[in-house]
Amino acid sequence: MSLLSLSTSHAPNSLNYRGLLVLNELTNMGTIDGLHNYDIPVVNVNGMDEKLPPDVKRLLDRMFEFDQFIFAIPEFTGMMSSGTKNLLDWVVVATNMNLDHGGGYPWTDKHVILVTFTPSGTEGGGRHMKQTSEIFTKLGARVKHTEVFTNGWETVIPGNTEPFKVAVNRINNYMTYNPNKAKGFKYDFNNWNDKWK
Repeated sequence: MSLLSLSTSHAPNSLNYRGLLVLNELTNMGTIDGLHNYDIPVVNVNGMDEKLPPDVKRLLDRMFEFDQFIFAIPEFTGMMSSGTKNLLDWVVVATNMNLDHGGGYPWTDKHVILVTFTPSGTEGGGRHMKQTSEIFTKLGARVKHTEVFTNGWETVIPGNTEPFKVAVNRINNYMTYNPNKAKGFKYDFNNWNDKWK
């Protein structure tokens, strides 16, 4: 399964982008990318069949190549960042204004994990998650897990993997799930159950 881990910050030195790099020291985060690698304007069209800016098309074409997604989403003023919202708006414009009700998106029917790295303590970072998760779900994603990493300026440091080990195990569990394993799970249950007979 191919995985895209995308920071939705436009800053190349973003805490969320660097957070993905630190997680990658613990586990394979797949292809790590960020919106800072694309020149994506604020949505400036009002209708269907509008011409997409070249970098919007390039990013969307690239996203369709992946089977799973982790989005590292900054929280700004208690909400998802404007870069995240703008990306979602462009995806809606590019895919028939959501007339297919969640169909046709790069992440449609695919596993998605949403994470946020924040410099705040426990009071920040996750205020946007409920709404962000609902929007991704409405746009066809199978949001499997959300995770907020606080105190990022103290923890998101190269080589400092200890604070992230437990969370990475959770993330791995969600990203390695394969529906084809259901038969194996049933087999394991039957084996265990037979021991009680």
